[in-house]
Amino acid sequence: MIIISIMRDGCDSALLALTALERWAAARKVHPRSTTEEYSWILAIALLLLALVVLLWWVSCKRNATRRVSPRPSFSDGAERKGLGARERQILLAIVARSGLRRTHDIFTTPDAFDQGVAKLLEECAHSRTPQESERLRVEVVGLREKLAYRAPVKREEARPATSRDIPVGAAVELLRRDNAGGPTIGAVVVRNDDLEIAVETQMPVGSEAGEDWRVRCRLDGRDRQFDTYSVSCEDKRLILNHGEQVHAAVHDRPERLAIHAPATVARFPFIQAAAMQPADAAPTDWFELVRGVVTWVSDTSVQIRSPLRISVDERVLVVFALAPAGADDGTNDAGRQGHIVGHVGRVKRQQVAGEETVMTVDLTGLADQEIEKLVHLAQAAASGAGRPTGARVMQGA
Repeated sequence: MIIISIMRDGCDSALLALTALERWAAARKVHPRSTTEEYSWILAIALLLLALVVLLWWVSCKRNATRRVSPRPSFSDGAERKGLGARERQILLAIVARSGLRRTHDIFTTPDAFDQGVAKLLEECAHSRTPQESERLRVEVVGLREKLAYRAPVKREEARPATSRDIPVGAAVELLRRDNAGGPTIGAVVVRNDDLEIAVETQMPVGSEAGEDWRVRCRLDGRDRQFDTYSVSCEDKRLILNHGEQVHAAVHDRPERLAIHAPATVARFPFIQAAAMQPADAAPTDWFELVRGVVTWVSDTSVQIRSPLRISVDERVLVVFALAPAGADDGTNDAGRQGHIVGHVGRVKRQQVAGEETVMTVDLTGLADQEIEKLVHLAQAAASGAGRPTGARVMQGA
């Protein structure tokens, strides 16, 4: 104990004899590992930051490479998908230049910008073109808009009443002069329908002064509709009508059946049938037993045929018959009075044997509304020729 006490006193005396710098140097030598640990931590943090920078650089390069690989939409690609010709592309580019769009390919998805550009284009052309040239350009613009097939969003909660603007191009309509309510109807087809007016092509030339009142009947949303309007202009068979803002349910006297006498050809048309193999040069008709007959009446759902063909109910048959308007067989060569061939595959709804003939009622299944309207119009066009072989007369009742 005495020795330890002597040594402690000696150390304390030695420490007191040291200067401040000597004491600091001695303290640093007591813990030599502290500096090494600090350097290790700094190095680890630096390596971590370097790794994060490298990772960020790699992600940025990967994203840029993906953007370069993925194709950007272009105006040429959009025009090719829509099937636009050179003239239509020129018109569309002129519309884009006036629409306020920064990218040309956006015109294929922004109908509002298209309409804005069209309005400015037509306004500019009206000052430098004749009325006929402006009308021709407007017709081209309408056709271009149909090709672009814009679809405006429909709000289901806001049911908009139907107007004449909803009648599709190609739909069959009936025209009736309002000052001659008891007169015959005139069949026509819609050839143009835009926001300003509706243009129809009639079956025969009609003379109509601007402002003449008309009643139009059509098939819209699966229902018979009608609206009152007036003519804007008329040229031969092309009649331009103003739009009718209110479309009502049609109240007309269209008969349930139109009695006609139209030559027809019928044949069984099963899905699969057993048949002997025909020679290589056989005609397609050699596979079927074609039998001549007569269509006796037509309705919007079926036709009645008299034929020697023996057939059962629910069998499928091929029906082809000719319809000609009144006066088509009087020797005149008027394109507006040419005949039409109607062909369809239907099912036998009823049949009855009458002597050597079978009277069958064939359902016109699968016909679209426009096709049904066209068939009825053709039959009505022949209604005034009751005494002719291909004419038709109205059959009231069943």
